[in-house]
Parts: sequence; structure tokens; C-alpha cells
Amino acid sequence: MLLKTLSPLLSCLVFSHGVVSMVLPREVLPRDDNAADNLTWINHDAVVPFPQKASEVGGALELRFNPLLYVEGGCDPYPAVDEKGELGSGLKPTKGGRSGCDKGGKGQVYVRRGKSQGHNAIMYSYYMPKLGREQRHSWVSIVVWTHRYGCDDNDPSSVWPVGISYTTDHLEWGATSGKVSFKSSPVGLEAPTHPKLQVHDGAISPFDGADGDLVYERTLISWSSLSDEARKALEDVHYDKTEVPFNNANIQNSLEAAFQVGFYAGSSAEPECPTSDVPPGDDWIDSPSKNTPIDPPSDNTPDELPFDEDETDSPSNNTSDETDSPSDNTSDETDSPSNNTSDEQPFDGTTLPSDVDPSDEHKDDDPPVVVDPDVPGTNEEAK
Repeated sequence: MLLKTLSPLLSCLVFSHGVVSMVLPREVLPRDDNAADNLTWINHDAVVPFPQKASEVGGALELRFNPLLYVEGGCDPYPAVDEKGELGSGLKPTKGGRSGCDKGGKGQVYVRRGKSQGHNAIMYSYYMPKLGREQRHSWVSIVVWTHRYGCDDNDPSSVWPVGISYTTDHLEWGATSGKVSFKSSPVGLEAPTHPKLQVHDGAISPFDGADGDLVYERTLISWSSLSDEARKALEDVHYDKTEVPFNNANIQNSLEAAFQVGFYAGSSAEPECPTSDVPPGDDWIDSPSKNTPIDPPSDNTPDELPFDEDETDSPSNNTSDETDSPSDNTSDETDSPSNNTSDEQPFDGTTLPSDVDPSDEHKDDDPPVVVDPDVPGTNEEAK
């Protein structure tokens, strides 16, 4: 009797839900694991990337070290947000591998500069619509740590990479225990430019394969070059099991976690240059820390990079009931990179170029030092 009484009401509710679903565009219907407050979501493959634009101040360094990234497995990097502040809604992780996310193309890489322990860093971050069968949405990052030997940014010898760190899991950072190869500068001084790395289901590691069409840099957009709407969306969004690593709330914590003191062991003092490495709006980064280490002397450098084993990994345990947006493409891995090697010579990291000419006021400084990438944390004086 009760069922007969409630049946018309239940039918009405089901009908109303169907009408609402048809009337409202899919873009504004929130996914179950997306925070929907004042945010607009669109399909992950409908997000239009920003055209390449580095920071107005020091953008040449951002472009110079934009990584060459090979996707060994899992999703391609996709744009996370468009100029109107619309966010990619990701993919339900019901199918693993590259299903539905293998058409990222040039994608997007988000770059922001800052400091940790007084040292300069350039963070490059990539968004993936899902992480295997584990979660909707994923962010991975690479940080290039640099040391300045001169004040002329047009001279490649003025700024040199001394270390690379990268995410190995959610909120976990590592640094290579082996060699990271770099693309050589195309003209003039054989200075290292783009580090070569690979990503597999959210874990980044050095790339040691042959160069090819599948190893390339993504379209770069700096934090300061994003539209106001895009920046606000990246500030406001709260993903279920990941976070935007470079927004105001997270950038400093990300750099602190990525920093390795061994990168700068034995480094000489940087020259006093008239302009800052940090672009306008990022001056607040690297607030004084009581834990700021003192650079060790050059004759007492560590044999290995110290790794912090206490870094936390606390993804949410909440499960999601997202709608499925799979593609018919169910391959788990990308094709192997081409066996055709390029003419580019990897930077061996052992010496600085002989024509490095510091400014007059720094001629009496100690000779520049660089990291021997075969033994992280070990430095040799330039001959």
C-alpha cells in the first residue's frame, strides 16, 4: 500500500532529475570528486591551452630549462585550466594505462620560480586527467635548481643548473642518483639547457633512452602570464587526492620538500646582481627559516645527496563515484622513442666552459663549482 502511494512521487523525482541533466550543460555538472563551489568544469580534452609565454622578468631561464619529457606510461600531460578559468574535469580511473588520455599533444607545462634555503629554483608542473586506476586528476613536477656565476642572463655561463628534483609520488620528492642528461645549447657556448626526464603513472625519473619525436618540451605558461581567472581557479580548486603544487598555498612547501642541500655543497657565493631572479608577485617566496643550513666548505662535500625519509604521503582515502569518460584507446604504454639519435650532445656536468668571465668585482672569488651528476652532491672545482 505504501509503495503504491509513493510510486507517483518517486517517478516524478526520477523524471525531474533527467530533465535537469538534459537542460544543464554537462560542463557545469560537478563530478563527484571535484569541489564544485564557484568553479566551472569542462571535459579534459576541451580545455584550450594558453599560448607559450614566459615571465616578463627572467623568462629566458624558464624557457632554457623547460624539460624534455617522455611519457613512458599513463596519461599525457593536458592543460588544467583555460583563460576563462574553466577546469578540466579529469577522467574516471576505471580503465588504467592511457585510455582516454593519450592525445595530449603539446599539452601545457606550468612554470613558477622561487627560492628555498636562499637558493633559486624553477618549478615545472604537469597535469594529468587521471592516475592509472587509482584516482581522477594528478599533478607531477620537476624542479631545476640553479646557481648564478654572472649577471648577464644573455650569457649562458651566467646561470648553471646544479641539481634536478622531481615528484616520485603524491607529495613525495626525489633526486636522481645517476646522470640527468641535458640538451646542449644550439649555438655558441655548449651550456646545458633542457633536462631530459620521463614520467610513468605519476612517477618521474631520468630519461636515458634515444632522442626522438616522443621526447619533447610542452607548451610553457608562467604563473604570472596566466589570466586572472585561471590563477583564481587554480587557487580555489580542491582536488580529492592531489593538489596544485605551484599555487600560493603550496609553492613554498613544494620547494622546501624538493630541496636537497647536496646540490649546493661547496658552491661559491653568488654575485650581487641588480635584478632579482624572482618575478614580480613572487617576492614573498622563501620566507626566513630557522632551519636554513650553512653551506659546507668545498673540501668537505658529501658523497651522496641526503634524502628525507620522513616525507609524508597522505592522499585522501575517499573513493569516488565519478561518471566514466573512457576512450576506445586502451593501450597501456606509449610507443618506444625513436632509435634515431640526434646531433645534440648531453652535458656531462664535469667542467664549466673555459671562457666563463666573471665580472671584475668577483674576480677574486673562488672558481665556480658544479655538480658531478654521476655522484650527486659531489662537486669539483672547474679547471
